[in-house]
Amino acid sequence: MNTTAEDIRKLPMVRILIPWGTGVAVGLKNTWLAGWTGTILLLILFTAFIAGFFFTKKNYRLRYVFGMIAVLFLFTAGWFLSSQKIARIQNILPEKKEGVYVAEILEPGKTANGAPTAVCRIINKIDDTIPFPVHFRLVIYFEGNMDAVKPGNRFCFSGQLQPLPQPKNPEEFDYGRYLLLRGISGYARIRDEKIIWFPSGSSTIRSLAWEAREYLLEILKKYKIPEKERGVMAALSLGYREDLTEDTMRAYRSAGAMHILAVSGLHVGIIYLLFQYITFFLQRKKWGRIIRSLLGLCVLWGYAFLTGLSPSVVRAATMFSFFTAAGLLNRKVSSLNILASAVFVILVAEPFLIAQPGFQLSAAAVASIGAFYPKIALLWEPRNPLFAKIWSLVALTLSAQAGTFLLCIYYFHQFPVYFLLANLVAVPLAGILLYGIVTLYLIAWWSFPASILSAILTFLTSLLNHSTHFIETLPGSVITGLWITPVQMALLGTSILFLAIFLYYKKAYLLQLAMIGFSGSLLISAEQKWQNSKNDLVAVYDLPHYSVISIRAGKCRIILCDSLAMKRPEYILSKTENFRIKENIEPSVLMGPDGIWPEDTRESAFSLRLSDGCRLIALPSKNIVLTEDMNIPSRQQIIKAHILIITGKKFQAPSALMTCFRPDLVVSDASVPDGCNKRYAEFFSRNNVPFHPVAWSGAFVREE
Repeated sequence: MNTTAEDIRKLPMVRILIPWGTGVAVGLKNTWLAGWTGTILLLILFTAFIAGFFFTKKNYRLRYVFGMIAVLFLFTAGWFLSSQKIARIQNILPEKKEGVYVAEILEPGKTANGAPTAVCRIINKIDDTIPFPVHFRLVIYFEGNMDAVKPGNRFCFSGQLQPLPQPKNPEEFDYGRYLLLRGISGYARIRDEKIIWFPSGSSTIRSLAWEAREYLLEILKKYKIPEKERGVMAALSLGYREDLTEDTMRAYRSAGAMHILAVSGLHVGIIYLLFQYITFFLQRKKWGRIIRSLLGLCVLWGYAFLTGLSPSVVRAATMFSFFTAAGLLNRKVSSLNILASAVFVILVAEPFLIAQPGFQLSAAAVASIGAFYPKIALLWEPRNPLFAKIWSLVALTLSAQAGTFLLCIYYFHQFPVYFLLANLVAVPLAGILLYGIVTLYLIAWWSFPASILSAILTFLTSLLNHSTHFIETLPGSVITGLWITPVQMALLGTSILFLAIFLYYKKAYLLQLAMIGFSGSLLISAEQKWQNSKNDLVAVYDLPHYSVISIRAGKCRIILCDSLAMKRPEYILSKTENFRIKENIEPSVLMGPDGIWPEDTRESAFSLRLSDGCRLIALPSKNIVLTEDMNIPSRQQIIKAHILIITGKKFQAPSALMTCFRPDLVVSDASVPDGCNKRYAEFFSRNNVPFHPVAWSGAFVREE
C-alpha cells in the first residue's frame, strides 16, 4: 500500500470523510440537530451546496466558498444522522415498560458467570391480546439453561423493561453507553416460566452463520484440544473469545499481542493473502483477473460468515472489498483514499461504529500503515531474503503502532514495551496457526490426519501462549498508569499527522507544528499532576455490599476497605483503577479496618481508631469520621467531622451521631442497606444536613 506525495494531493474521499466523521462524532455527544431543527438546517445547506456547485462552474474563483459550504454540509449531515438515530434509540422504550412482548434473538451470548443472554429485537407489544408492532432492541438476561437461545428464534415474554444503566463510579466503564451505541434501548431479566417459545421458523443469514460457527467450535472439542489452547484457537480463527481465561487475555494484552485474539483486519488479510498465493495462475488468463477478484470477494465474505458475521470481521471484509474492487477496475488509487471510501460507507450504514474502540483501532492501523510503512521500509533494504521478511514485519509493526498507541493509552491506560518482540513471534505463529486451523476445519471428517494436525496445532498454540506469557514476565514489560485526556489525544494525533506529512514534504514548519502539539500535551499533563498534588481527595465508591474509600493527601494514597472487601482485593483494585490513575492515587495501599497506616504517610494524614467503633482520619483541610456499630455511652467529647461516613449493615442512631460529631456532610457507603438509608434520609432531611447515600446516588467524590 504505497502512498506517494502525488497521492496525498489527490485524496477526495479523505477530504469528504473528515467533516462527515467529525459531524457523526459530535452527534453522538450532542443531539441538538435531532428533529425539525436539523432537518431545516440540512435542507438550507443542501440548497446552498447545489447553488454553489452551479455558481462555481460559472465562476471558478468561487471554488473556495463552495468548498467551505461543502464541508459545512457534510459536517451537518453527519451530525444530523447520528443525533437523529441516537435520540430515537434513547426515547423508544414505551411509557409503561411492564407488559407482554414478542422478541426475536439476534446475537446470543453469555454473562461472566456463564448464564445465557442475548441481544433481541422486540417485534410486538401485546395489549389485551392485541399485538401492536414496535421496533427496538433489548439485552435480555435469561435465568436457567436455555438451549433455545439461538439466532432467529422467537418467543413471547412478560416482564419489566429497564432503561440503560448509568455508571455509578467515576471513570467506570459506561456499559449503558456501550449498549446505546449498539442500537440497544434497555434490558430485561426474565425467568423461564415467563417465556413462551414459538416453533422455529425459517433460517436467516445470521442464524445460519451462528450455526456454522457452532459447528466449527464442536470440531475443536471433538479432537480433545486442551481448554486453554482451544480458547485461543477459537478466538484466533472465529473471533469467539468466551472460552478465553482472564490470565490469557492479560498476558496477550501486556505483551502487545491482543490483536491476535480479536479477529479483524490481520486475520482477514492472512486469509486473503493465502487465497492470492493459491490463485496466482489466474492472473495470466484473459478473464482471470476478474474471476480472481470475484472469488476473492467470496472468500472474504465466506470467512466473515464463518465467524458469525461479527462486526469487526464485517468491517475488515468491507475494507478489503474496496481494495479488491480498486484492483478489479485496474485503477491506481491511494490506499488512504480507498480506506476513506470504505470507512465512509461503513459510517453511513452504521454511524455508531465511530465510537467503538475496535473500529477506531482497525481504521487507525490501516491508515498508519499506508502513511508510514513505505518510508520506514526504505530505511533498510537487506539483501538476505530472511532478513528482508523480518524487516518488513518490523516496519509493518512499527507503522501500525504509530497510529494505534494513542488509542491504546486512551482506552487501556497502558503501553506494552516489548510489542515489537511479541509481534515478531506472534504474527508469524498466528498466520501458521490460522492456515492450520482452517485446514483442520476442512478435513475434520477424515479422523486420522485431522488428529495429527490437531496435535500439531495444539503444540503451536501452546508455544504461542508460552512465548506471550514469557514476554509478559520480562522486567518492565508494560507501562501502566497512563492517562491522557481527549484534548491531549487530539493534540498528539494532530502532531503525528504533521509528522507523517513532514516525511513526504520535508517542510520544517510541519515538524515545528508537530513539536508544538507534543509540547502542549506535556503542559496539560504537568498541570494535572500539579493540581492533584496540591488537592486532597476523598472518594466513597459504589461497590454494592462493600465499604471502599479512597484517601489522597500529600504522599498518602490509601484505600480503606471493610473485612468483606479485603477478601476480593483484585475486584476492588480493578473497579477503582481508572479513577485512581486519573486522579494520581497510584500506587494505593489497600487497608482493612484494623490496618496501621504506613509511617511515610503520617506527615500528610493520620488515622486514629477511636474506642467506640469509629475511625478518625485527619487531613490537612478536614476531618473525616468513619463510624460502624458505635458505642454511644463512651463518647463524651465532641469531635468536629467535616465528613461523616456511615458504614455497615447495622442502623446507628443519627441523633447520637450528630451530637458526637457535628458533621457538615453525611455519607452512607455502599454497605448500608436500603432500609437504613431511608431512615437516615428522613432524619437528615428534617435537620437540614446534606446527606449522600452512595447506594442511591452513586459514588461520592470530594476534592479540595
